[in-house]
Amino acid sequence: MKYQWIFFDADDTLFDFKKSARHALSCTFEKFNIKPDPLYFQIYKDINNETWAAFERNEITAIELRYIRFERFMDAIGEYRDPAEMNSYYLQELSQTDFMIDGARALVEELLDNDHKLCLITNGLKEVQRPRIKKADFAHYFECIVVSDEIGVSKPDAGFFEHAFSGIGHPSKDEVIVVGDSLNSDIQGGNNFGLHTCWYNPSGNTNLTKHKPTYEIDRIKRLMEII
Repeated sequence: MKYQWIFFDADDTLFDFKKSARHALSCTFEKFNIKPDPLYFQIYKDINNETWAAFERNEITAIELRYIRFERFMDAIGEYRDPAEMNSYYLQELSQTDFMIDGARALVEELLDNDHKLCLITNGLKEVQRPRIKKADFAHYFECIVVSDEIGVSKPDAGFFEHAFSGIGHPSKDEVIVVGDSLNSDIQGGNNFGLHTCWYNPSGNTNLTKHKPTYEIDRIKRLMEII
């Protein structure tokens, strides 16, 4: 067994966050009487990605993240709704989604059948991630679940990975691999902490960063070829 421990990112690695977010955003647009213009979904996505990137660089807090993205979105489309109210409704809708990446559940079950141990590591918000994990009946697969919003530090910070290692009894780093879709949080964080990493890249994106994963896969089930 090359790796006993698999550290899985949650969103867009095991959970289909793109599908979940679009569903929650559609519900939010309807609730707040915003025309569901296809362009608006892209505008929000770009703003949300920029906001999360700022959060991961420690430029804004989790509290600020909760309303800044909707504040900036309303500015971008030239309308006004209360950003805090929009965010609250959006998060409630998002927390009730349980869309999974195709093959993700089968993969984690196969890993467990082969005596691997799993840890779920996510930069998500606690009021979203915990209900989604519960709704998907996913918690029992993992020895440890680390949510950045609960511990006050996020990937790629070393403190996040140290917290995860404390939760599983500090195994040898050679026994652990980080699997995730984000080069800037999962791969950078794992690399910096001295772990092997696997970039889940289903869209075949070009790596334009300085963060080099140990492995790269285009389908989540191909992880079995590595571990």
